[in-house]
Amino acid sequence: MLHCTSSRWGAGCLDALNVYYGRGDIPVGTLPTSNFLDDDSRYAKYNRLLATSPASRYPDGSGVPDAPTLYREKLAQAADGSIVVVAIGPLINLMQLLQTEPDAHSPLDGVALVARKVRHLVVMGGYLPEGKEWNFEMHPEAAAVVCEQWPTPITYTGYEIGLAVQTGARLLREAPPEHPVRISYAAYLGDKPTRPSWDLTAVLYAAHGAAPYWDLARGRMVVNTTDGSNRWIDDPQGPHAYLRERMDPAAVAELLDELMARQP
Repeated sequence: MLHCTSSRWGAGCLDALNVYYGRGDIPVGTLPTSNFLDDDSRYAKYNRLLATSPASRYPDGSGVPDAPTLYREKLAQAADGSIVVVAIGPLINLMQLLQTEPDAHSPLDGVALVARKVRHLVVMGGYLPEGKEWNFEMHPEAAAVVCEQWPTPITYTGYEIGLAVQTGARLLREAPPEHPVRISYAAYLGDKPTRPSWDLTAVLYAAHGAAPYWDLARGRMVVNTTDGSNRWIDDPQGPHAYLRERMDPAAVAELLDELMARQP
C-alpha cells in the first residue's frame, strides 16, 4: 500500500488498518516528495488518530519506505501480468514510478516494468465524461503523465460514480467502537450521517469487476496539464474505460456498508 501525499500520518494510518484486519504483513510506503497536501488542519481528520494508535508501526511517519522504490521491489517480485493497481488519490506516486530508472530490483525502467508486471490500472479520478475532479486537480501533471504514458489498460471511476453512493450510516450503527474504519468515518463525518464513496467504488470494481454494478464506456481520457480538468473521447478500441451507473447507487452503498461493518 502506497500513500500518495507528504502527510506524516498517512503510512501509519494504513498500517493500523492492515494490522486490525490481520494483514500487518502488507508493506506500506509513502511519497518521498515533501510539502504535498500535508496541512494537518485540512488533511488530518482521521489519519492521525489511527497512525498514533498502538497498532501502527509508523506513529510519526519516520522510517517508512519511499513509494517508487517499494513499487519497484514488489513489482519485480511479482509474476508477469499479475498485478492490478488501484489509485485512489493524486497520481504522483504512479508518475514517479513511471519515471524510475533500472536499479537493483529490476533492469527495466519504470514504464517497461509496469508493462511487464501490471495487467490493469484502476483510477479514482476525473469527472466523466468531462469536468474537473480533486485528485486530478491536486497534481495535473501526474494525472496527465499517467493518462498518456501508463502502458496497460486503465479504468476510471469518476467523481459522479462515488458521489451517488452514500455510505457510513450502517458502519456507525453496527461496528464496534474500536473498529478503525468506524473511528475514521466518525472523525471525518462529524454530524453528517454519510459520505460519498469515491474510493470504495474503485476498490469494489477492481475486486469484482463492473457487472452487475456498472457498465463500461471505452475510449480515451485526456487531462489538461494546467488545471487537471478532463475530457473523454469515445473510441471502442481505446485503451481506457470508465464506469457508468447501472445498479441503483443505494444498493451499491448497502453492499459497501455491509463489507465495511464486517469484523476481521
